[in-house]
Amino acid sequence: MTQPITINQRTTGTVIQLVDRMHQAQETLRTYIEAVGAALDVPAGWRFDVQTMAFMPPPKQEEIVGLSPEFVASHESVFCGSAAETPVETQPDAA
Repeated sequence: MTQPITINQRTTGTVIQLVDRMHQAQETLRTYIEAVGAALDVPAGWRFDVQTMAFMPPPKQEEIVGLSPEFVASHESVFCGSAAETPVETQPDAA
């Protein structure tokens, strides 16, 4: 079968209501966790881990070969995750 399978109006309404509730609950949870973090003076950049129910420090920034840590830190939005996703292999100089 290659055609979409649609749901009826009543089911559509129910799904929309449930999605709206989910988004509201996510926003309420985010606000609550931020308030708890502020009350505990959690440093900027820390994230709440639901598995451990604890605020965790940011992951250690991996070094990107050939770039200074200061340069990488100042351009974090460009390099974010690049070291973890694509390992950089280095080869010894031929000289």
